[in-house]
Amino acid sequence: MIEHSRAWHRAIRRRRRSRITLIAFTFLLLLICLIMFKHTEKMTSSKAIANTTTNTTTQSLTSKIPDAVKNALQGAILAKHPDLLRKFPYPFNAMLAISSDADMTTLEEFEEYHRFLNTKEQTPYGEGLGLDIGDSTWFYIANDTSEKVDKDGHSVDYSMSYFQGVDPQKLKDSKKIVHYFKVGWIDSLHTFGDFSRNDHLIKFTRSLAVAAWDAMNQSGFKPEVWINHGSETNVQNFGVYNSHTLFKYQQGDNPKSPYYHTDLTLKNGIRYVWNSMGGNQFSYDDPLFPLHLRDGQNVWGFYRYTNELNKGKIDWTWETQFISRQITKTRLDQLVQEGKYSVVTQHLGKGSNGFPFTKEGIQTLHLLKTYNDEGKILVARTSRLLDYARSHKYVHYSVVQLDGKTYININSIDDLVLGSTVPSIDDIRGLTFYVNDPSNTCLLLNLNPISTDEIQYNSQDGNGKKSIEIKWYKPDYTDYTKEV
Repeated sequence: MIEHSRAWHRAIRRRRRSRITLIAFTFLLLLICLIMFKHTEKMTSSKAIANTTTNTTTQSLTSKIPDAVKNALQGAILAKHPDLLRKFPYPFNAMLAISSDADMTTLEEFEEYHRFLNTKEQTPYGEGLGLDIGDSTWFYIANDTSEKVDKDGHSVDYSMSYFQGVDPQKLKDSKKIVHYFKVGWIDSLHTFGDFSRNDHLIKFTRSLAVAAWDAMNQSGFKPEVWINHGSETNVQNFGVYNSHTLFKYQQGDNPKSPYYHTDLTLKNGIRYVWNSMGGNQFSYDDPLFPLHLRDGQNVWGFYRYTNELNKGKIDWTWETQFISRQITKTRLDQLVQEGKYSVVTQHLGKGSNGFPFTKEGIQTLHLLKTYNDEGKILVARTSRLLDYARSHKYVHYSVVQLDGKTYININSIDDLVLGSTVPSIDDIRGLTFYVNDPSNTCLLLNLNPISTDEIQYNSQDGNGKKSIEIKWYKPDYTDYTKEV
């Protein structure tokens, strides 16, 4: 009995301890839940405060522009005002682009010469130039030439292309092409492909264009510059069709043709077209001209310097061994003096000797770099030069002065060919306005103040005038061959 009583008491004590443990655990659990609730409440409150702060900052930025100024700017939209625009971004007096066609360019060659042109890396040819030079590419290779494209003796189908041959199911250099487009080393489409053929067979089809645009839309590879290519088997070309001339083969903009594609091409973002018309004029006051296509659409054409004329005969100078004939000190000085644009055509990767520039060619490129570094000629990729020329010509802005301060509002780009749009900040980079007091001038885009981080205040230029500017693109010397 005594032993039984002791066992009973031990059991009671164990139950009490278990009950106490359970109560303690329950209390601890409740305490943890309470702490988590308070933390969540605090985080939610902090996010709300952060959002309120962001909204307050945005509102306060907008509220810096008094309603009286906004009303005055809106009222001045149709008012005439003096032309305040400087022709080129400060301090430059001209712009130049090198527009390169992708003929027979291998990926290895492309990377080698762009390291020299675009970066400041040490290369076998000296320190890189650090210039903003873009390039072109294509999707298909159907050329039947027997020429070799590099010093290793590769045939033409080794050339850089998005797809292998004419098979849109087989990717070739697609990843690197998309990469180099996104970083700016590629900005143009040299049509859909190299369809030049000695046997005169036509290999281009509309279905190839459809597949190319599908790939571009999926990958984000959306160039805005189109450059025609090659001979009469390149029926994808368009822009200068004439039934009585060499260009009667162009069918890209003919809705009745099985090779028609401009309904897709323009819809997907092509703004600027080189229509195959070469020229020996080095510079232009305006590099753009309107093109009216056979399907009723309109697009911008642009001029390129492609050749010389010797005794009435065309002397093509658009290959790298002739770059010293293209770009000379005399021409650069004249470009600066006249304040014009130049788009110099090249084939940077064509040839089978490896690195494309001779010693003389490298000296020429260093000369061009000097004019850029000294603020005389702004060297820009083709798309940027054309975008700037378009925005400069068609920007619509209003100006008011109130309480001793100047307000300039950029309303739109009233493009007579592509239509009127409200621009993004990149669409108006480089636009420079002459004003008496830049520090007392406010620039707005669609009645919203442009961030001071995007504004440049300029001292007097060669004309003795001060100015305020939406900053041009920052120089980018990154070696993007290391990031693929």
